[in-house]
Amino acid sequence: MGTLLYAATGGLWIIFSDRVLLGLGLPPEAYATMQTWKGGFFVAATSVVLFLILERQFSHRAHETARLREATRRLRHHVENTPLALVEWDADFRVTRWSDQAHKLFGWSEDEVLGLTWADWDSVHPDDLELVNARVEVNRQTGVTGFVSRNRNLTKDGEVLWCEWYNSWIRDDQGEVRSMLSLIHDITPERVAMEEVQRLNRELEQRVHRRTEELAQANADLKAFTYSVSHDLRAPVRAIVGLGEIMERRYLDDLPPEASQYLSLILSAGSQMDRLIQGLMEYARLEAGISPTTQVNLHRIMKAAMDTVQAGMDTVQAGMDTVQAGMDKEAGEVQIEGRLPEALGQEDLLFRVFHNLLENAFQYRDPSRPLEVRIRGELGTGAARLFVTDNGLGIPPEDRTRVFGLFERAHQDPLRPGSGLGLSIVKRSMELMGGHVVIMDSPDGLGVTFVLVLPRPGSLSSSDLE
Repeated sequence: MGTLLYAATGGLWIIFSDRVLLGLGLPPEAYATMQTWKGGFFVAATSVVLFLILERQFSHRAHETARLREATRRLRHHVENTPLALVEWDADFRVTRWSDQAHKLFGWSEDEVLGLTWADWDSVHPDDLELVNARVEVNRQTGVTGFVSRNRNLTKDGEVLWCEWYNSWIRDDQGEVRSMLSLIHDITPERVAMEEVQRLNRELEQRVHRRTEELAQANADLKAFTYSVSHDLRAPVRAIVGLGEIMERRYLDDLPPEASQYLSLILSAGSQMDRLIQGLMEYARLEAGISPTTQVNLHRIMKAAMDTVQAGMDTVQAGMDTVQAGMDKEAGEVQIEGRLPEALGQEDLLFRVFHNLLENAFQYRDPSRPLEVRIRGELGTGAARLFVTDNGLGIPPEDRTRVFGLFERAHQDPLRPGSGLGLSIVKRSMELMGGHVVIMDSPDGLGVTFVLVLPRPGSLSSSDLE
């Protein structure tokens, strides 16, 4: 483009200047002189123009060269001062560049490794060499721009390092590898810390497992001891009660009033002790021979439990879910509202739960009004719920957690028999079946409602039982 512009300008100058000179009508000698001056002026002007053009080009090139030199210097400065080791490889994976950080990390100088592959000076751990070669070749063939790998490396002194390699490829227009640039980060401290954490976790798991086994064994021994002691204690207690009853039948009329009162206290205390021992034995047997939960008919089990607490009741309405009862001359009613749902549980444990709750309702009824117990069920998402509501004495909110403890009673009334183990058995039985029990206010404000939550068939998610 510049050459054409220069030729066009020169041609126009010659034609224009010749026409001007011819138009002046100069003699031949003057015309020749003017042509000489014209040519000299053209050469001089052309030289100035060319000088300015070349000077501008040279100045631009000098500026670009300085910029590239500064960029190269800055890049070299960053490379040399990066905390990561830098290694550059050619297409055959021979070292073409080895930074000072690489020297510091591995111990070999640049002169010792230039032109060598990583297998030529044993820089890769022998156990990882095959894996490293395979990984590099796979990434080279797949055409990716880079990849990250972790492996063990060896230093010049034979020390083993865990290194993380950040590798990037430089390819030509055909996709062939021309070189590879690697940045290496020493992750040995992190690896050592991770292995130490894993070791401590394994030790902790072993300790927990061992302590769990010891606790399970201690718990089993305690239950066996409780059952054995309870069983052995019951015989002499029953003997005392039995002998006391014989004395009461045969000699009550011959005893003075004070002795008769003492005998009555002995029989009452013996009976209470027998109930306590029976409760302990039942609690100790809860987890003995525990079996998996199955689908059970709550309606049938509840009716069976109702039948067992009908001792002392006056009438039973056959074919009905309602039991009209009289206990200590107080009328009572237990009613199932609708059909109870099916759930996952164990029949024996559920029978104990229902039996204890019904007995509890009769034991703590309010003497000022007839007893009413209402039982209903519902199916929720993943859970079956039973509501056992009575109109008895109730349980204060602050005591509704305490009463599930061993030997805890809702009302400390010596005239009301009880061992303080019934609700403990209810709570533990529900837990063994994967459910739980809570106490709520009754809808009419009289008595309390026991809410039993069990897994429903087809769902064993504990989160659904909340």
